Amino acid sequence: MSDDVRALERAIGAGKLDPVYVLYGDEPAAIRAVVTALRKFVIPPDDATAQAMAAFNHERFDGVDLSGAGPVLSACAQVPMMSKWRLVELANPDDLGKGPEAESTAAAAMDALASYIKAPSPTTVLVISGGGIDGRSKLVNACKSTGWAHKFEAYKRDDEALGFVVGEAQAQGRRLSRDAAAALVAAVGTGRSELLAALDQALLHAGDGPVGLADVEAIVAHTREARIFDLTDAVGRGEADVALTVLARMFAAGEKDAGVSMQVLAMLTRQIRLIFTAKANPGRVAEATKLPPFLTRGLEAQARGFSEPRLRSAYAALVRLDQDLKGGSYVAYASPYMALQRWILDTCRALPGVDART
Repeated sequence: MSDDVRALERAIGAGKLDPVYVLYGDEPAAIRAVVTALRKFVIPPDDATAQAMAAFNHERFDGVDLSGAGPVLSACAQVPMMSKWRLVELANPDDLGKGPEAESTAAAAMDALASYIKAPSPTTVLVISGGGIDGRSKLVNACKSTGWAHKFEAYKRDDEALGFVVGEAQAQGRRLSRDAAAALVAAVGTGRSELLAALDQALLHAGDGPVGLADVEAIVAHTREARIFDLTDAVGRGEADVALTVLARMFAAGEKDAGVSMQVLAMLTRQIRLIFTAKANPGRVAEATKLPPFLTRGLEAQARGFSEPRLRSAYAALVRLDQDLKGGSYVAYASPYMALQRWILDTCRALPGVDART
């Protein structure tokens, strides 16, 4: 578990609660961990009174269901019943005020929440979370002086991710070999959410014994990274229809599009970099990428499907898409799924007479 998440869990467990938490970024597992810690502290599952009063002291909202910020602010203004705190959760605040029957504009809803953050109730813990929250938004800016905003991202380095996954296995009383941990990171990347999902599968595959390299090799084909591999493989062959089908499956899990799109973008960028490395190092792919053989064989095959100009164009388009999804383009920000579809069509040269956007 990342230091940021552990630090927050320790503080919450010690009763050092902030009146507001704004949790955002492309790591839904980290956000869930913090929200779960807050729920357990404010509404302890082993406290019969707290559980009986949960209906009065715990309210949850989703921005997609609200026409404005009013219900959330009203919930925050209420006093707790037989408890020191009330817990109010708002997921996906970026969807507030966007419905056809909206009572206020999205900007007005953000203004109202930002004003509350500056003078919050002393008996309410407000948790605002979502993968679509922009780091430049009024919500995040309102928390700058207090440190109440927390951004969760994938680990920057493979060795950090490796230490995390080994530590998670140990926390569950299981042993994960160093080779298996390295293969797991190589297979699914450095995202905390993907690592936890893959680790759970590897632990199940290993039964009660230690997790070895064979267990990781057995479960890699079922991870989201495998779907990324299928996507880039289809793109490399120029099969836009297959790539679009894979992308549709990745967005069909019910998660919010903005969060999925950033995870997909991060993994696509990583995969294109690996393919580029394989292309530039024929015969030395394992040495250049530091990946296990069962992964480098596939990379070598993918590298053969891309010309160097296509790889350069695909990577440049991903850089632009990253900027667009973070607010540089309203169309991409509002419809991330369509923006990724366009990247596939461009990279597969599936739009005759249309120049690829780079």
